[in-house]
Amino acid sequence: MPYHARMAELWTLSKARRLSDQEAIELNHCMAANAKLCWEYAQLQNLSYAAYAVGDMDWLHNICAQIEALDAGETKKKPGPKATD
Repeated sequence: MPYHARMAELWTLSKARRLSDQEAIELNHCMAANAKLCWEYAQLQNLSYAAYAVGDMDWLHNICAQIEALDAGETKKKPGPKATD
């Protein structure tokens, strides 16, 4: 994710000098994006456990595809419970 690189750059700069107001705002935005990604992973991991526990392999494969999409930097539909017909 591009914001990870920028977050690392800003953090490194903050060790050498005080960040400008704009840089501090940008670092905060990067941290918020990172937190959102971490929560999405956690939610998908919990859903994958639930799918496995109930033995629903189609649902599990769908969740795994969403995890792979996150790994690839794609933003797909918001993770949630299994869709019902």
